[in-house]
Amino acid sequence: MAALDGLKVVDLTRYLSGPTLTMLLADLGADVVKVETLPTGDPARQSGPFHEEESVYYLASNRNKRSLAVDLRQAEGRELLLRLIDDADVFVQNYRPGTANAMGLGADELRARNPRLIYVNISGFGTRPPGDALPGFDQTAQAMSGLMSVTGTEDTGALRVGIAVSDSSTGVFAAVGVLAALHERDRTGQGAVVEASLMESTLTLMSYQAQKYLSLGIVPGRDGNDHPIMFPQGTFKTGEGSITLASGNEKMWRRLCAALGLDHLAEDPRYLDNAARMVNRGELRQSIEDVLAHQSAEEWIPQINAAGVPCGPVLDLEQALNHPITRALDMVETVEHRELGPMKVLGQAVKVEGSEKGWLRRPAPMFGEHSIEVARESGVGEAEIHSLLATGVIADLQHVPHDPESTIDAAQ
Repeated sequence: MAALDGLKVVDLTRYLSGPTLTMLLADLGADVVKVETLPTGDPARQSGPFHEEESVYYLASNRNKRSLAVDLRQAEGRELLLRLIDDADVFVQNYRPGTANAMGLGADELRARNPRLIYVNISGFGTRPPGDALPGFDQTAQAMSGLMSVTGTEDTGALRVGIAVSDSSTGVFAAVGVLAALHERDRTGQGAVVEASLMESTLTLMSYQAQKYLSLGIVPGRDGNDHPIMFPQGTFKTGEGSITLASGNEKMWRRLCAALGLDHLAEDPRYLDNAARMVNRGELRQSIEDVLAHQSAEEWIPQINAAGVPCGPVLDLEQALNHPITRALDMVETVEHRELGPMKVLGQAVKVEGSEKGWLRRPAPMFGEHSIEVARESGVGEAEIHSLLATGVIADLQHVPHDPESTIDAAQ
């Protein structure tokens, strides 16, 4: 039995932050119903590039879920959603603050109906002024949290991280909040509201960089691939390719010197401790790379690791996903998609004993793929299902309308 088997989640989220949260719960066994508003569903479905006609962006964060396509502008559609929520353990939404309340889906209303409900608000900048007025987008959060200010070099200027790290990390932090609220519910019998935002998540990721400012008043700059407080730690050029080095303490520093035949540098007053090495890291980098130039990255990596200094290659994504370590960790899995056939997806980052086998139950669902199934489970009779389909309140794969207009703001 999976760790979260029996947990029912109603997912009214779009794009990445919310879907990441609900995917993590689904991967651990929760039954996640992805409620998608007609006529077009999750806007991520329209984001390229596409695997045939399916959005890669959408496929990446919606596996193990079921899709209900419903028109929430119609009373019957909203009533169906409320029936789902009445029987749910967790409800998640990431609309712009105030939108869910305007839809009649605020925390107070839903928890009055279902006191055991865990209600999750995901936003860009929180639900309090002034952040509640801002839409939540990953790059905005990266910029406003200070993350971009410490990424890149003085030459490049501020750079965004190459993935939507603010969105993704918010999904992870929100998952921790949900699990904590479920544990508390076991003691009290009462649900709770869980709040998470892109700004809070990204500020939390700033970690020691933020503490450096809070404790010392130092505003961090851009160090490129060098570690901001330790050296030598970062990427270094070899005769062919680059390597990463992590000499995180004095013992490792001396071991690195020995491995490179630079024992004399261990006694050099310019490099006697980490503070001195940070001041003189330009000269020290040149001395290290002069030696590394005599061999390739492939030759250096085992030698330096054997000396007790962490060292690895700098891989592109193709190399990373095909690496023996990646295969050993089961981080690439295959699932059968009804239109795309066998499809590779990323594996689980966290494996819980007893939940590892059979965790990949289904790929990201097609729009409305499970509408009839979910309606039946909610107690809707066959005649009513036929009526809901005929009037466009719900849609399945054969009855998806193509109305270009939508009255619900899709921005977070």
